[in-house]
Amino acid sequence: MAKQPQKHAELQDQLEHADLAERQLDERALIEGAEQAELARYSEARDQANQLLGQARTAQSFAKLATVVTLRTLAEVKQTKAYRALRGVSGVDSQGNKIDDVGTWEGYCQAIGRSKTSVDEDLRNLAAFGEEALESLRTIGAGYRELRKLRQLPDEERELIIQGEAVKIEDKDALVELIEDMAARHAKEKDALKSQAEESRQELEASRRVTQDKSNKIAELEEQLHRRQHLTPDQRVQELSDRLEAEGFKARSLLLPLRAVMVEILDWEEAPRELRHACAQQVARLRIELDQLERELDLEPVDLDIDDSWMQGGETS
Repeated sequence: MAKQPQKHAELQDQLEHADLAERQLDERALIEGAEQAELARYSEARDQANQLLGQARTAQSFAKLATVVTLRTLAEVKQTKAYRALRGVSGVDSQGNKIDDVGTWEGYCQAIGRSKTSVDEDLRNLAAFGEEALESLRTIGAGYRELRKLRQLPDEERELIIQGEAVKIEDKDALVELIEDMAARHAKEKDALKSQAEESRQELEASRRVTQDKSNKIAELEEQLHRRQHLTPDQRVQELSDRLEAEGFKARSLLLPLRAVMVEILDWEEAPRELRHACAQQVARLRIELDQLERELDLEPVDLDIDDSWMQGGETS
């Protein structure tokens, strides 16, 4: 009775292996098919490259061949790198200049009577506008300058121009004006976005600095707190005494600008009486604040003329 499940398991295993082998065959067939299709595409592009080169030499000028269809062929030649089939072949261009290697993209462009830069510009236009729109734009006289500006516009605005009335009625002036207007507006919007981005960056940087300053201050206070918690009584007395003297000196220093203004007022012989009275008012306000501080802290008034050397640990004679 135990042999039946075993046979069933063996059969299941054989079926799984057969299914795996079939899938591998299918994948291999797909890969081989793709490779064959790519090879056929390359062979076709290579033939087109040779044909185009022959036509250019016969015409003596690529200008006679510079149609959208020709550009489509050039795009295929460049994408598949079919020009490499001519690698190592030297030649001359339509002006009689020597070409060291026609099997490079630059050399191939030179061999058909064009520069690599101008061909690449044409191919960018073809990719951006498509064959039909590029043909229409060329028909009404749009040059490299206009097409370059048109490429730089956002897709939706570029589509509006391509599908617009200026192209349909073949009005170059209207087309150029439309492109210029949209390009100017696009540049203005771009500058505005850059300004907004810069403002946001500056705000973020300012916020980061504030946060960093706060973090540094918190860390400094925590360090001071930790250090003070571990001071001996004598060290704590000295530390507080130093801080009190430093802060007191700082507060007294802040009175110097106020004193300078008062001196200037009081030295002015023609100063109005109310201005001199205002000086006394400022002193009175300061006295009120100090008296209030003294009461809040419950401090006893101290006459600085008395001998307080005992507070410094000295001995009276």
